[in-house]
Amino acid sequence: MKHKALFKNKEFSPYSNVRKSRIFVSAKQICSILQKNGYEAYVVGGAVRDLVIRPNLVPKDLDIATSALPSEIKQLFENSRFVGESFGVCLVQHNDISFEVTTFRKDGEYIDRRRPANVTKGTFQEDANRRDFTINCLYFDPIKNKILDPHNGLHDIRQKIIQCVGDADSRLHEDALRIIRMCRFSANLHFQISDECVLAGKRKSDGIYLLSKERILLEFKKIKLGRFYFFYENINKILDISLVFFPNYLKDSSNSNKSIIKNTINTSKIKIDTPYPFFNFLKTFLYINDINLKNYELMLQQFDQWPLTSEDKKICSLFLKAIHLKEHIPPQTEIEVTDFIFFEILVSLQNISQCLAYGIFINLSVFIKDPLLKETLYKMIEFSSQNKTPTINSSEVVKQVKIYAYEKKYISVVIKYLQYIYLKKGIMPKIQSILQFKNQFFKEYFEILTLLNKK
Repeated sequence: MKHKALFKNKEFSPYSNVRKSRIFVSAKQICSILQKNGYEAYVVGGAVRDLVIRPNLVPKDLDIATSALPSEIKQLFENSRFVGESFGVCLVQHNDISFEVTTFRKDGEYIDRRRPANVTKGTFQEDANRRDFTINCLYFDPIKNKILDPHNGLHDIRQKIIQCVGDADSRLHEDALRIIRMCRFSANLHFQISDECVLAGKRKSDGIYLLSKERILLEFKKIKLGRFYFFYENINKILDISLVFFPNYLKDSSNSNKSIIKNTINTSKIKIDTPYPFFNFLKTFLYINDINLKNYELMLQQFDQWPLTSEDKKICSLFLKAIHLKEHIPPQTEIEVTDFIFFEILVSLQNISQCLAYGIFINLSVFIKDPLLKETLYKMIEFSSQNKTPTINSSEVVKQVKIYAYEKKYISVVIKYLQYIYLKKGIMPKIQSILQFKNQFFKEYFEILTLLNKK
């Protein structure tokens, strides 16, 4: 921990690169103007926490808390506007940077377990008492280089523990999103959640079902890459998060996939995250729970209930399809057809995720049991990591399809099949031989494709 003296006298100064940054200088100027006019003004919240932990990292945004009323803030800063006047929030534009400047406030009673019924101007202490966690309840005076720490947040940062401000039950009852937030903070910061907060979270976890799906997914997006596995472990200590996403999906423990061995290698692969938050949840959920997805259509139906991006949804659907490909194809199907369809799924995943395909393929390798499919997957991983792309002469394919009077739908399949052969064997066979000997293969492929699309 840097700045050990900080925990003794609470005097603090970020590194010079931070102090010289435009955002820090601008925030300091705003605080200076407010203080010179007789008001209290501090940089507050998570930005102070992050500066204490990493005083050399320039923050992306800084929020300011002050004793000035919104109308008084607006008088002092011409380039400002109300963005939440009822909550005492002004947006101040200074040096082309926007800052939220919020009046000290006192929250009324939380009637819907989401937001207070009313907000009134409060004192410094009342403003501190309404905050969620002690590590976020830090007020930094950039003029005096001093941190005000009304709830011992610095001590908790040093101990790497997350605790609520005041009574944990009250804080988590007011807004159940705080349960998800503390699990996110724990994962991102490598901190432990106090036993008191875990128990309070269990008692107040029913409030999570009242949260909007947008708010939950927004928290997922804020989880750092490589930390979703730990987030999932944290929140699973409090409630079964799968019931939030898949309430109608029945887990059959008697048929669960026990072949997935929880070892260091597999766990490390699952920890490779992507910028697709729902996909990060899905692959961790599948890994931790060993769920049988023979009837995974029930799970696919739940995707429509969540405001997912089209890419995230497609990747999740293809990921599930790849895991249980053989269970959707008739057992008498030629293995080459099965392998080729699996290759097509991988190509689709690669096209959607582009350079992120490597991470998704690595995650997928944990679940694929069939050795032939796993071979195709590993070769795709090798190609993806080396950015190799087989070059196919499409015009030659079109020409040969016309010569043999095949249906035009064969064209794209022939091109993909050439890529498949190139990938599997490292050779590029002639178009004529493909059309001559694989006619039955393509017919069977379209029959299976029609069957899969009906699923």
